[in-house]
Amino acid sequence: MFFLDILIGVYHITSKYNIIVLPDVIISIASIYTAGDIFLDVSYNIGKSFSLSEKYVGLFIVGFAAIIDEIAMSVMAAVENLGSISLGTIQGSNVITLLAFFILIPLYYRTGISRYSIDSYVILATSIILLVLSFYFVKVPFYLGFITFFIFLFYIAKKTKSGVYGDVVQVEEVYPAYYGLLALISIALASYNMINSALIISYVTGINTFISSFFLLGFFGSLPEIMMMSIAMRDKRKDVSIGLITGSTVYKETILLSIIAFIGTLTFYNSIFSLIIMVIFSGVLIVYTQIFR
Repeated sequence: MFFLDILIGVYHITSKYNIIVLPDVIISIASIYTAGDIFLDVSYNIGKSFSLSEKYVGLFIVGFAAIIDEIAMSVMAAVENLGSISLGTIQGSNVITLLAFFILIPLYYRTGISRYSIDSYVILATSIILLVLSFYFVKVPFYLGFITFFIFLFYIAKKTKSGVYGDVVQVEEVYPAYYGLLALISIALASYNMINSALIISYVTGINTFISSFFLLGFFGSLPEIMMMSIAMRDKRKDVSIGLITGSTVYKETILLSIIAFIGTLTFYNSIFSLIIMVIFSGVLIVYTQIFR
């Protein structure tokens, strides 16, 4: 699967032969699931080496890994001059991820959510700031990236100050460390192929820009988080799954937006609806942290 993803991604086969789009999506989803499973096992071993608890393995290791696809997409889009990246695409990914999370909270996460209240407040504050800025800017100037960058630094400082240690994560199966790097590359490449396939699907079917960016690209962009969350749940690692969802959401709203703003490809075009939804969803997340203590 990995080599097929390389072939499809490097040679843009789906762009030349649209009929390959659907098999490519299936191959990419399978690649993300397999690579996510391997990366999670490697991350547990890394966490054990640094005496980290499951919560902080999810926040600091898996959470960052879950946004590697968006980072890769942003850099590749800038390098290949694929046009501006709408904030709606990234926020769509966040909305879909949180929606899946909200559905699962009453079923699987009835305790422990309160430990992530800082995350929910940071997501709410960032969403409000971005919503306000969207009324004044269409193309995001690079200096606005410093705002979300400082919010990211504040978040990291608060999380590390609260203590990153506790019950050290337990490791059952250990892969060599380089497997983790290969898994990340596989996730990034498979995600890029899916996003490219989504653009082709939207073009062929004539889907309008908003639906394409928010729902279609947002769905494909959220798959790494949702898949790794499901794998962590399967392994009964609740704190890892919660941490990766809240952490990746914060990272996409802060450091990822900063990177894209610095590259110069970020716009608020078609993003108002997604920003409003993120404000509402972050408020819902705060309510969950108070109810499921």
